[in-house]
This record gives sequence, C-alpha cells and structure tokens, in this order.
Amino acid sequence: MLSTHRQKNKIARKVYISQILVVASTILLLGWSNAWGQVKPEAKRRCKVIGRVTSVSDLRWRVNSLLCSGDRITPMNGRTVNTLCYLNGEFLDFKQSSIFDVEDKCRLPHDRVRLCTGLNPTECDGIKGPTNVPMLISPYGSSMLSTRPVISWYAVPEATSYTVVVSGYEFYWEKTVDKTITALPYPKEEKELQFFNTYKFTVLANVGDTPISSSETLVVSVLRQEEQDAFAERVKQITELNLPPDEAAIWDLDAVFMARNLLNETIESLKVRVRAGSQNPTIYRLLADRYLEAWLPKEALREYSKAAQLAKNTNNLDELARVQEGLKIVELYNHPPTSTKPDQK
Repeated sequence: MLSTHRQKNKIARKVYISQILVVASTILLLGWSNAWGQVKPEAKRRCKVIGRVTSVSDLRWRVNSLLCSGDRITPMNGRTVNTLCYLNGEFLDFKQSSIFDVEDKCRLPHDRVRLCTGLNPTECDGIKGPTNVPMLISPYGSSMLSTRPVISWYAVPEATSYTVVVSGYEFYWEKTVDKTITALPYPKEEKELQFFNTYKFTVLANVGDTPISSSETLVVSVLRQEEQDAFAERVKQITELNLPPDEAAIWDLDAVFMARNLLNETIESLKVRVRAGSQNPTIYRLLADRYLEAWLPKEALREYSKAAQLAKNTNNLDELARVQEGLKIVELYNHPPTSTKPDQK
C-alpha cells in the first residue's frame, strides 16, 4: 500500500510539473517586455514566411532567421540545422542541403486545408448569427492544455443570475453567480479537469429561480499527459531563442499551438501581449483572426478596429488589407445570408 501511494504521488508530481512548465514557459516568453522590448526583430521578408531557423548550423541563415517557401537549408559540414515549421508546428532537423518546404517536411496538414471554422465560414453548412442566449466565450476552441480554464459568456439583458455547469464522465459541478458576473475563474474548491478527458460547458440564464435560456454546450478535450509534456518542451525551445515577445507570439507560439487547434492557448498568449501594451498591429489582427475561428465576432471586431488604427498610424498597408478581409467575415455574422448554397439552375 505504501509503495502504491508513493507511486501515485510520483505520477501526480510529474503531471503538476508538466503543467507548471507549460504555463511558466509561456509567461516567461511573453512577459519579459521590459527585458526584450528593445530587441530589434529581423527585417520583414517580402515573401511567404513558413518557418524559422532555430540553430547556428547553417552556412547562410543565422539563428532566428525567418524562412520562406523555397529557401534552401545548407548545413555546415557534419552539422544539423534545426528549424520550426509554422505550417504544422513541428521542429524539423536537416542534415543535408534541402529546400525547406519539401513535401514530406514543412507542409500544411491535409485536414486543415478546408476546415470549417469561424474564419473560414464558406466551408461550413451555415453561419452562426447573433443570439440572445448566454453564448460561451471561453474556453476557446475544442481542445486545450489548461485544467482550470476561465469560463466566460455573453450577457443576457433580462437575466438576474447565471448557472455555470461543467460535466464529464463521473464529473459534475455547477455554480450560480450574480447577473453582473459574465466571467468565472475556475473555482478553487472544484476538482480540476483531468488529462485526456472530455468535458461539457454550459451556461444557463435565469430569472429568479427559473432558467430562461441556455448556451449551446461547448465540448472541450484536455490533451493527454504525453502531449502536455511535448508542448512544454516546444514552448521551452521557443523561450530559449530569446525572441522579441511580439514576434514569438505571432509566429512561433501561434504555430505550435494551432498545429493542434489549441485556440485557448494561442488566444491567451496573444492577450498577454495586448495587456503588456503592444503597439504591433499584427498582434491585434491575429488575435481577431483567432477570435473568429472560435466563432466570436464581437471580440474579433474589437481587435480588428485596434489593429486598423495601429496599422494606419504606421502606414502598414499589408496589415490594413488583412484587417479588411477579416471585417468582411465579421459582416457575414452581422448579416448572414439566407442560404450558403448557390442557386440551382
């Protein structure tokens, strides 16, 4: 019995350390704005950036160089060039001269090419328009690393209270809060979510003791321990590159998290940069894009507006163009078409 107890404690410590490593590494990477604020990022390349060199082993590219489609990797004699592919979030090693975007290395996974998301609604059966229910805002997406996420939702004008319900296999808790509260930090007294399990999140709007409307149930899976450990290692690798924090959030962390559609993690990392006072329009435009992927047009509109303002201030025409494309999708939410299918002739 004592041996079993010790073994359980050992496993618990390993899981806890894994979680702490992911969170601490992300905070470390994104929160050192004072220390890294003066670091000059690499000049922007006028091409399709799809990765980064993460070692000093290439004859041409220095460490942290951004790579474009078609760039050639040329390792020094007997050395291995380490890279990060932004299309699939994988760290790749090159031991001989190769084109970076070779088919079997850095490429976009087939299942992400025509994915139905809020950013790509033309691939969906329908478009979600405005509703008068306590629609869930966070957790974001359908997968996450966090075991104690913040739960937030849109307010319902006539509600006098809200009831948050979280359930899973042999797992259930609910909590009722006042109408003034629309964001609930995960209660300390409740059991945390477990790795490799799936949970349902629902919010009820009440008038008195009677529920009057309910959010759509959000189903979210927490990644298994092995994947948690793998993400902790990837974040650690990115941290050790000592990149400017905005650059790391925009390119590297977003690529690693979005490789598994971890909207919750990439949105939270971008929000850290917003709270730090970033003046980079790409931070706000990318955050807006990710909000759209999470089917949150109100939040997307807010961030697109900020991105447009900053882009105009710096005459960043590329970002202004991207913002305009995003605003067209927001308009689809506000005025959804009666049908997403073309007329039959």
